[in-house]
Amino acid sequence: MAAEDIIVVFSDIHSNLEALQAVLEDMRSCSFSRMICLGDIVGYAASPKECLELVRSLNCKVLKGNHDYAIVDNPTMLQMSAAAALGIRFARKQLSAAEADFLGNLPMTATHGECQFVHSSLDRPEAWTYLTREPEMREHFKAQTLPVAFCGHTHIPAVVWLTRNDEVQLLGQRGRIDLPKDGKILINVGAVGQPRDRCSDACYVMYDSAARAVGFRRVAYDIEAAKQRIVAAQLPKITGERLSLGK
Repeated sequence: MAAEDIIVVFSDIHSNLEALQAVLEDMRSCSFSRMICLGDIVGYAASPKECLELVRSLNCKVLKGNHDYAIVDNPTMLQMSAAAALGIRFARKQLSAAEADFLGNLPMTATHGECQFVHSSLDRPEAWTYLTREPEMREHFKAQTLPVAFCGHTHIPAVVWLTRNDEVQLLGQRGRIDLPKDGKILINVGAVGQPRDRCSDACYVMYDSAARAVGFRRVAYDIEAAKQRIVAAQLPKITGERLSLGK
């Protein structure tokens, strides 16, 4: 495994400083050549400013998530749940005008080598589609022009394969997964700050382009400290409780 072949991809931090710090510490134990953040740095939890500062200090590619865009776009915020909208209002108070502009002007998609990157779906990324069902996945695959794509948004890790026979198959959600050499692959990298796959550990991926394999890395962090920040910020109780539940 050569470092120049490894890409680290992470998403959905959602103002969870403890989770982000733990993930970055785990990354320091790994060798890689590039990292990319798929968005949703802010929202929900209590440390939007600190998380944004940390991500910006990495000097990596950062894409726009719907919570990032909601900082500057009221219609996006109004489509959210009550807890999510409160998280956006809190973040707006914490961020400077320049920081809000940075989030609002992030790109929707990126490309590197044989890979494409997006927060939600390559099919109309501005629609913030959740890729949880086959019909939506097929629309994404129609827009995917390279062999491998990465997304976040659902907070649920998964590797999905569109075979050359036009079948959609789930290849796995944990550990190392060797990828087929044909068809198209979609890798959902899960969530750093608010996993929803019944596992409370933060999640990100390492992609080895030479070996054509992806590894999901799960990282334990101080959930109680994150929950205490949420309580102190007077954010919805459910925002903290769901961190322990992984949903």
